[in-house]
Amino acid sequence: GIDNFWFHNVATLKEAPEMPNLKLLQIGDIDKNKNIETTVKAIEILISNGYNIKLSVVGKVRDQKVYNKIKNLDYINYLGYKLKEELITIYRENDIFVLPSINETFGLVYAEAMSQGLPVIYTRGQGFDKQFKDGEVGYSVDFMNPYEIADKIIKLNENYNEISGCCIKSVNKFNWKII
Repeated sequence: GIDNFWFHNVATLKEAPEMPNLKLLQIGDIDKNKNIETTVKAIEILISNGYNIKLSVVGKVRDQKVYNKIKNLDYINYLGYKLKEELITIYRENDIFVLPSINETFGLVYAEAMSQGLPVIYTRGQGFDKQFKDGEVGYSVDFMNPYEIADKIIKLNENYNEISGCCIKSVNKFNWKII
């Protein structure tokens, strides 16, 4: 379950992003496991296909080598570590949550993102996978396949209003009162 803070602050329905502009969000430690390098490759695929992508990254730098690979990319906005009271605004300013971790026990950030109406991209076969039918609140992906990640981002955008609304309705699954 996620903190009651997120249920007291559930977002209203989000508007679909104006294409070709997409604001992606990743929250988690900056290390090899959170796999931002594959996310970057997916973004570069989308940019080469005419999308205007911005990726906001929130989290502590745990691996300086990984951080050094992303810190100067003009489409990445590194925000550092943030408290939940700051995160709510960040979630609401973005369109899609992307975190194709290599290993993930569960990933509460996926449910937090859902509470703010953000469709989610998560790793196939890891913690969050199979919580919902693929395409209902987001998509599972092969964490090492940037082409699949890019494709699922496009699919989320094609059905954005429906999926975003489903995220808001379905997040109660992670309410401790129900659990």
